[in-house]
Amino acid sequence: MKERIRTLRNQLLLWVSAPLLALWVISTIIDHDVATAFVNLNYDRALLDTAIDLGRSVRAVDDRLYLDLPQPVIEMLISGERGRYYYRANGPSGEYITGDPDLPDPPESAQSDRVTYYDEVYRNEKIRAVALRVPVRPGSGQGAIMIQVADKSRLRDDFARQILLKMIAPQAILVLLAALTVWFGVGIGLRGLSSIRGQIESRSDLDLSPLDAGGVPAEVRPLVLAMNDLLVRLTATLAGQRRFIADAAHQLRTPIAAIKAQSEIALRQVRDEPARATLQQLCTAADHAGHLVSQLLTLARAEPGAQKALERQPVDLATLARETTMEWVPRALARGIDLGFDSTTPETRTEGDAFLIRELLNNLIDNAIRYTPQDGKVTVRVLMVEQSPALEVEDNGPGIAKHERERVFERFYRIPESSGEGCGLGLAIVREIAEGHGATVEVLPGSEGTGSLIRVCFRPGR
Repeated sequence: MKERIRTLRNQLLLWVSAPLLALWVISTIIDHDVATAFVNLNYDRALLDTAIDLGRSVRAVDDRLYLDLPQPVIEMLISGERGRYYYRANGPSGEYITGDPDLPDPPESAQSDRVTYYDEVYRNEKIRAVALRVPVRPGSGQGAIMIQVADKSRLRDDFARQILLKMIAPQAILVLLAALTVWFGVGIGLRGLSSIRGQIESRSDLDLSPLDAGGVPAEVRPLVLAMNDLLVRLTATLAGQRRFIADAAHQLRTPIAAIKAQSEIALRQVRDEPARATLQQLCTAADHAGHLVSQLLTLARAEPGAQKALERQPVDLATLARETTMEWVPRALARGIDLGFDSTTPETRTEGDAFLIRELLNNLIDNAIRYTPQDGKVTVRVLMVEQSPALEVEDNGPGIAKHERERVFERFYRIPESSGEGCGLGLAIVREIAEGHGATVEVLPGSEGTGSLIRVCFRPGR
């Protein structure tokens, strides 16, 4: 299962939105109670006012009681703005006078209280009713008429629901706006982190300089300072490793040179063939050790951070490659290899360190000569590849298998079936120098279907 990515923005949004949603729910419940109480109070007052108006319309003629209601008033009661009213009037003895005869009777407390509110079910609907006792003639002792007025509870619920919706809709919008404000506000607040991320993404793995903490939020500044401290310590560690390699290589040069010189002198003096064979192996081993020491020194200079002290200057690749190739002609002739140079572009300039670029080309030519069999062919080219100056070294040797083309750039890695005498550092040095110059290195098959072609593309010079 894919791990869910937790972001600071999402966490802040969750911690802010959750309480807002809880408050919104609580507010909705309170608003519902408030809206219901307000609607009930309003409707109850309307019922009481209607009952009072009906009580004022009571008339007594020949000991007979009736409600003197004009027809418009009756029509208003039956179908008013608030819906259908139900009403009934009973005499002092409980006799029916007018209205809806099947309207439920009020509770017994209505017989003693002047005004009584109660809930009932009438014609399969819930109703809310008021019972009002109105004297027939105040002070006459003839008793009181019971006036009942009711309306449907559904009307109250609908009205309360409308009020509630009008109250909670703005609150929901406020919650949403608050969440959006947090979302965009956190994004704006985290721009300082975006700048730090941009600094890290834009730099190469060779750049271990401290990060710029300017404009970074105070909460993030300790993290940036800790990262800078780590980069300083890492730079010091790498510098110590480079110094150790360089110092060790320098210290090894003298005894190795002495061993080689003494073995060559002994080789000229000794006539015993077994001893001469042993001395020849000693000379070969000394050559190999000297080559390894030289490559370690070059690698120490080409590693991350070592190029900072070097001044970048315009370099003419064609001139540099021609001169370097000429230096390798005697070595190629000694091994019976045809070493050639080809430049198809008159102007191939880049910016970099001429010494390191020469070392890069030396390692490419050295590798090609070492692994190309006798009577083979090695060609050094300078050309333009997609408007970028490039160096190519091609040979017709055994080539490099596709699955090995990335591993050959690892330090001390040698192709198992290779017969060369290399130490596995040549192409590692090539990649280090190329990356230090912002160049790319790729291994391609030879143009004739055999051998290999290694291409280094540099940045165009100004």
